[in-house]
Amino acid sequence: MSTDPKPIVTNAPDPVSVVSGGTPYVLTGALAVVSALACLTALAVPDAIQSPAVTVGNMRGTALVLLVVTLPVLVVSANAVARGRDAWLIGWLGAAGSIAYQSVLFLFGTPFNPFFHLYVAMLSLAIWSVVAIMARLPVAQVERRLGARAPRRLVAGYLLVNAALFALLWLKATVPAVFSPMPPAFLDGSGMVTGPVQVIDLAFTLPLMVLAAWRLLRGQTWGRLLSGALLVMLAIETTSIAVDQWVGHAADPASPAASDALTPVFAVLTAVGLVVLARFLGWAPGGRER
Repeated sequence: MSTDPKPIVTNAPDPVSVVSGGTPYVLTGALAVVSALACLTALAVPDAIQSPAVTVGNMRGTALVLLVVTLPVLVVSANAVARGRDAWLIGWLGAAGSIAYQSVLFLFGTPFNPFFHLYVAMLSLAIWSVVAIMARLPVAQVERRLGARAPRRLVAGYLLVNAALFALLWLKATVPAVFSPMPPAFLDGSGMVTGPVQVIDLAFTLPLMVLAAWRLLRGQTWGRLLSGALLVMLAIETTSIAVDQWVGHAADPASPAASDALTPVFAVLTAVGLVVLARFLGWAPGGRER
């Protein structure tokens, strides 16, 4: 009888990514490069954007967060998914969704400028990155593992509360303006002729939050994946608002289009959102599904 120890296997294969094929990764890499260029131009040559100082300030604050927060989340998450770490899917999708959101604001929140094609490419690559991920993703397989310990009522409630609050905020601003002959007060000093934030939130983001919360509560497919991605996106967006309000106010303290008083408010909202995200991922106490 042999007493030789059993050989130790040291060349075990790496976990297989749930997102197959190279297309999502190529598109995401291109998105990261284009987004970085768009942010750097906004930060380095703001004089090329012929818009009121407060609007340029808001844009520069947004670009800063996109460069130092959103892009690292995008790249790290995509690399983690490529190495078989499924939970990072929500970071990948949430960051790509956030870039798509901000690129709409870059395009429609400022006048036409020399960087127009960068913004168009950023929007296009963000959308098609999400499409490519979804096309290659075995959703049912991922849903069994992703957020398995998530407190569904907490996560869904957080999404629904955010959707309701932002809907009330935008309706309060836009409904009276519809019946007034005067320009909308929420556009004062911004140089914009309409509100791109209100458009994209009311038409797309807020309904998607309600849908994700509903499907999560009912335990339906897409509920966990959409909810997790939206938690990431919300945390990034509240961070972005906190920073862009501070930078916009600093650029023009007299303008009503930005207020540094909102910075601590949205900083607190970011902290709350990160706690909910940690609960979703099972990184915080009380992460049992219910």
